[in-house]
Amino acid sequence: MAKKARIVIIGAGMAGLTAANKLYTSSNNTFELSVVEGGSRIGGRINTSEFSSEKIEMGATWIHGIGGSPVYRIAKETGSLVSDEPWECMDSTIDKAKTFAEGGFEIGPSIVESISGLFTALMELAQGKEISQSDADLSRLAHIYETATRVCSKGSSTSVGSFLKSGFDAYWDSISNGGEEGVKGYGKWSRKSLEEAIFTMFSNTQRTYTSADELSTLDFAAESEYQMFPGEEITIAKGYLSVIHHLASVLPQGVIQLNRKVTKIEWQSNEVKLHFSDGSVVFADHVIVTVSLGVLKAGIETDAELFSPPLPDFKSDAIRRLGYGVVNKLFVEMSQGKFPSLQLVFDRDDSEFRFVKIPWWMRRTATITPIHSNSKVLLSWFAGKEALELEKLTDEEIKDGVMTTISCLTGKEVKNDTAKPLTNGSLNDDDEAMKITKVLKSKWGSDPLFRGSYSYVAVGSSGDDLDAMAEPLPKINKKVGQVNGHDQAKVHELQVMFAGEATHRTHYSTTHGAYYSGLREANRLLKHYKCNF
Repeated sequence: MAKKARIVIIGAGMAGLTAANKLYTSSNNTFELSVVEGGSRIGGRINTSEFSSEKIEMGATWIHGIGGSPVYRIAKETGSLVSDEPWECMDSTIDKAKTFAEGGFEIGPSIVESISGLFTALMELAQGKEISQSDADLSRLAHIYETATRVCSKGSSTSVGSFLKSGFDAYWDSISNGGEEGVKGYGKWSRKSLEEAIFTMFSNTQRTYTSADELSTLDFAAESEYQMFPGEEITIAKGYLSVIHHLASVLPQGVIQLNRKVTKIEWQSNEVKLHFSDGSVVFADHVIVTVSLGVLKAGIETDAELFSPPLPDFKSDAIRRLGYGVVNKLFVEMSQGKFPSLQLVFDRDDSEFRFVKIPWWMRRTATITPIHSNSKVLLSWFAGKEALELEKLTDEEIKDGVMTTISCLTGKEVKNDTAKPLTNGSLNDDDEAMKITKVLKSKWGSDPLFRGSYSYVAVGSSGDDLDAMAEPLPKINKKVGQVNGHDQAKVHELQVMFAGEATHRTHYSTTHGAYYSGLREANRLLKHYKCNF
């Protein structure tokens, strides 16, 4: 009886479980399969939880477009899109948001919508989309796009941030003078400073979409390669983990092994040797590595080398060049419901009118919104340095920071803040001071099993690096039968394979990108063993 090929998948997240599901269901028991997970749960960066009796997502939250999404298909087929209980973002509250500028000034919708349209159009242009503007707007803004694109075409390493800045500057050059004059009803704010601050608010939201600490580190050329599914973006009523549990449900008991952290991967001999943190060793013919780009970045450092021998230069260089950032979510429970969605507009760092009481880690938070219309739980997103700082703060420091920020921007008294209402801001008709009762935050940056949230194409990197991430090892020269100088007969093919969102050229940073990558590597092995799939 032929010996079964031994396949070990490292990581029980979306990519790893998709690969395991496909290999198990399509191989007719050809493989000896195991999934080793370093943590105490499955799901990886998908982690549905509960807070204040509400279903929430600590990690992946959205199905990004329902048209063609495999995640949407699974969620729909398993009945996960409906629930008798409320869930996070089950309805849109941001559409009815109130926008406040620092100092207690509620900004009129016409001002916000004008800048929102400009920002959206610029991002659509950067992403290679058809601009969704009216003919009149297209005509008025045509030279803005032209100017911004011209600026970007001057260098080979232009960023999304520089493109957006050149677009906003061109917008200002196109309108009449008077940008430094004050805006009636907005205190010390000038028109230019106010609109620039609103533009910055939308940029901060974009940071959370990409995980880049600064949009100036996000490569402009690669932005148009990123693909979106058509249709609305929705959340999953029964939780994102329902998709994960569906993928895992077909696997026999014992295939998934929790609390099994791999510390070393020895490859480039006739088999792969995996070392675990408990001192145990497992041998495999094929290993599919689905750990995050952050773990790989740490794993190629000489003092903590994960691979032996070290990865070839083409692979390690791609790992180093690609961007990988931190995005965290903060959930805040209020003492009462009927809290509106807030968009937060902060003054420039060098402005003399800034409220010094607002902590620096709150100043690039774009929104504070109820997780659904009837919820007293509010949600804010943090990216980059602010996201990392959030992980270090105590609950009391977070409560104080959020309360101070809301008070300084809206003029509404929160908890025991003694500051009087500032100017024209109003949150609701209830004069009772709001109180924050408890908070919950994610900590993706400091978790050694993830070391961050998701990948992006950084300036100096490209889509080619994402393709390099997906290349299996060793690289075999079919023509001469050599593997990096070794005789091909002594070194098996497809020893170390890679999956995960950071290995997909057009769908990186997403759960469906992770899904596709897991499917890709499973199919690679099924083809190698001539399985019908």
